[in-house]
Amino acid sequence: MTNITINHVELASELAHIEVIRYHSSGRELYVVDDNGDERYADDIQDLFNDLYDMYYELILIAQIQQQ
Repeated sequence: MTNITINHVELASELAHIEVIRYHSSGRELYVVDDNGDERYADDIQDLFNDLYDMYYELILIAQIQQQ
């Protein structure tokens, strides 16, 4: 069996972002622009992202532990 190295943080972030976009494909604004020009998730969307990230991160860790 070949071991594959996975960046847990990056994978969980990408999966959460994809899910956020899927949940809000109705045209709702996902982002806000700060006064300094930085773009970020709207507060409620950030909360959703955080919850999804935590869920995916845990699933990735569980899958890793089960494979060892």
